[in-house]
Amino acid sequence: MLPTMEGGRTADRPLTGEKLWLLRGGVIGLAIVIALVALVVSGGEDENPAAPPEAESTIVSEEELAERAAALGQPIYWVGPVPGTVLELEQLEGEEGVRVRYLPEGSDVGEAPPSALTIGSYPIAEANAALERFAAEPGSVTRQGPNGREVVYSEEKPTSAYFVDPEGLVQVEVYDPSPRKALSLALSGKVDPAE
Repeated sequence: MLPTMEGGRTADRPLTGEKLWLLRGGVIGLAIVIALVALVVSGGEDENPAAPPEAESTIVSEEELAERAAALGQPIYWVGPVPGTVLELEQLEGEEGVRVRYLPEGSDVGEAPPSALTIGSYPIAEANAALERFAAEPGSVTRQGPNGREVVYSEEKPTSAYFVDPEGLVQVEVYDPSPRKALSLALSGKVDPAE
């Protein structure tokens, strides 16, 4: 019988020699069995989440932009034609919206430089309430355009300015590497739905 401590627990006795090696071998064997069971249960798939599928992007004409808006059943905002550029339309996964990028002429799909003016149109339930919550966050700044449009941007990331379409269904993002240009365009009233 093993010596016991108060309360019926066994006293700690160091394991030595062959018993220690058997214990280590048993622990390693158990770990291998658990790993194999986990692999079989998961189907051998990597546990890391897969990268989200890429959005669909195409170069479009002004007319095609309006046609895509009608087909999607949502407004697609843009600033009109800009000389020396082509329009890249990126349709985001599911019902997440679209982005219009102004690429230098001669660019191919996916070649948008970080400096590309980009207008995002995102259908959001209760878009006005979402913009109000964003405006209430610390560091957010709200400006009123001459047309009454309320535009919000973050001092932390001033390269994007946001507003909501008049129907309150779509949140619009105006991105430009120049914070001044992004805000100016968003306030100007020149960012309108393609028609």
